[in-house]
Amino acid sequence: MAATQSLPKKKMKFIERKLDNGMGMAVAKRTYLRKIIEKGSGAERWESWGEVADRVAKGNSLLIPAAERKHRQDEFTLLKKHISNGSILMSGRHLQHGDETQPTRNMEVFTNCSTASSSYILFYLLMNGSGVGRPYDDDMCVVNWDNMPNVRCVIDDSHPDFVWGFDESVRDTKHKYGDGENIHWFEVPDSREGWAQAVEMMEVMAYEKKYKDDILILDFSKVRAKGQPIKGMQDRPSSGPKPLMNAIEKVTTLKGAGLSPWKQTMFVDHYLAECVLVGGARRSARIATKVWTDPEVFDFIQIKRGGFLWSANNSVAVDEKFWKQRGNHAQKVLEAIMKSSYEDMTGEPGFINQHRLVQNDTGYDGYQDGKYAESSKYKPLTRTEKMLAHLARNAGAKIYSQIPNPCGEISLNMLGGYCVIADVVPYFAPTIDDAEEAFRAATRALMRVNTMDCLYNREVKRTNRIGVGMTGIHEFAWNQFGYSFRDLINEEKSKDFWLTIARFKRAVLTESETYAKKMKMNVPHTNTTIKPSGTISKLFALTEGAHLPSMREYIRWVQYRSDDPMVKKYQKQGYPIKELRSYTGSTAVGFPTQPLICRIGMNGELVTAAEATPEEQYKWLILLEKYWIVGIDEAGNALEDTGNQVSYTLKYDPKIVKYAEYSEMVRKYQGLIKCCSVMPQQDATAYEYQPEQPVTISEFMRALNEIEKDETLLEDIDYEQLKCATGACPI
Repeated sequence: MAATQSLPKKKMKFIERKLDNGMGMAVAKRTYLRKIIEKGSGAERWESWGEVADRVAKGNSLLIPAAERKHRQDEFTLLKKHISNGSILMSGRHLQHGDETQPTRNMEVFTNCSTASSSYILFYLLMNGSGVGRPYDDDMCVVNWDNMPNVRCVIDDSHPDFVWGFDESVRDTKHKYGDGENIHWFEVPDSREGWAQAVEMMEVMAYEKKYKDDILILDFSKVRAKGQPIKGMQDRPSSGPKPLMNAIEKVTTLKGAGLSPWKQTMFVDHYLAECVLVGGARRSARIATKVWTDPEVFDFIQIKRGGFLWSANNSVAVDEKFWKQRGNHAQKVLEAIMKSSYEDMTGEPGFINQHRLVQNDTGYDGYQDGKYAESSKYKPLTRTEKMLAHLARNAGAKIYSQIPNPCGEISLNMLGGYCVIADVVPYFAPTIDDAEEAFRAATRALMRVNTMDCLYNREVKRTNRIGVGMTGIHEFAWNQFGYSFRDLINEEKSKDFWLTIARFKRAVLTESETYAKKMKMNVPHTNTTIKPSGTISKLFALTEGAHLPSMREYIRWVQYRSDDPMVKKYQKQGYPIKELRSYTGSTAVGFPTQPLICRIGMNGELVTAAEATPEEQYKWLILLEKYWIVGIDEAGNALEDTGNQVSYTLKYDPKIVKYAEYSEMVRKYQGLIKCCSVMPQQDATAYEYQPEQPVTISEFMRALNEIEKDETLLEDIDYEQLKCATGACPI
């Protein structure tokens, strides 16, 4: 088929796909839909999905220069069509923030994935809602926080958040310390950038090793009070200055604790991440990596034991030598990782196969001038460039300089990089040709985002990295080809499905090359991925990314205060209700939920995640990497690898899979793929409150039949159900 790059001359027809009635609408209201005030009447209502498609497509297409009017209009129309139809689902960042203001905003707000090699940048990216990966290798932790100055957080006594008897006022602090040459005052600006600058001051002064006995006073008087609106977050309420003040107080406790620099840095980043999570609207998704050859790697393997440093997922970075070596150290590290993961029942730490991550050094000069992290919105202090240059020299000396983002689907430069991602839903495309058109349109849309201003401008221009993903894959396979999961892992039987996936990969690759030439950009270093897609897929009750459905039918339990008037309304309509003894004053309301894949008539051939063996799931990942991540040409030969990774959580039942079997499985398969989280299934039946309770089809139908439908009474969703299956991307 010829590439679909121009619009038909007839008027484009828009189909507004209906959000899933229960869970989909609840997710949309909780995360993506905006409130609309009707002109004239002043009545308030939620956006429709068509209105979301319109504003997101408008914001993205406005990134095209105004002089190219036809190009801009064509892309707007095509993108709006596919988002409205559900055949393109831009990631949640785009659905939340996308509108006509997009060209004036910083790219960080639209990036899902990033990396950082310093604490202040990691903090800044987290505040922008990006998931952040960071290496904690010995040579990438160049700051000894024992050398930080003595830090004091102060606030004016007229500030609404000032607490008498607890906070120190600016007036009192000036009286106490004055303005001597060893006293450094910094007034924290009321912005994300301002908060990051406060941490930057602490970090660079610690790096410079000459302020250990000085005092740094951080004045938070200008930071808006708790509850005041944040314009860039759709007027969500501010957390006020206290979370950061408290986090900095915790950071100061590390001074003199006698920890190694990498371990200090893990604590610093954890305290800052906690502060972001307290903010409410932003997430705190992190991955912490450490290379297997570091002397203290065994401390890293066990550092979370007991529930500590929970804000990051930990993984050990390994390579081909690690898997092939029978040496003493490699074997000890492998055994320690497996025992920790299995016996602690956490699945951590995981493995990062650094040798399999795409590393393209074209145009890479090492960034040893230290100027690789500055934008028009945020410029680091001149003195900070020396620290950044030091990190760049150390990163440049490594054989492998790529690590993944928190969910593991993107390969990024460990010094700093981003990826913008989107899902295509071929299941919702009327034909294979329409699906290919969606893949091409998504490719162009993501490349346009890379033209926005950002902290890592140099790396973004160099790599132009994108991640075009898929979701609803199992629905597509059944609907278009009649294949269930076990058919799909029989490569010969489902060859036509896999060749179609390979066709989509080639479409993304060729479109990225063609559009790069048109836009005068570098060709994206990586282009395909599969992200977890937990929240996005719930909009239409699709299977999430590469994952199998976790359950066929279930009750979604949502907690309310017992005196919430909604409880009585739901009870009156017949929804299941239970008072929670473990949570005083709380009542749970149950919403019967059935994924779309259970409604499309698979005649008993549906396989859930619990029913698929680990070996079957590894085979599924190997095939996805072969045909979608790497791809093949029309003659069946492997393409040059321009893919990212498949984010996948493989779950096993520890009551069935004993340690010896688990160990054999990891040794056999984990080195063959780019990455995979291997997690034990948790037995939730012991808990009174579980967000999702599996039920039989008869129990499901009984609950459904007892509910009287009321179109004005919409379902809700619990915070817990908006987390990825791995817990890697908490919102």
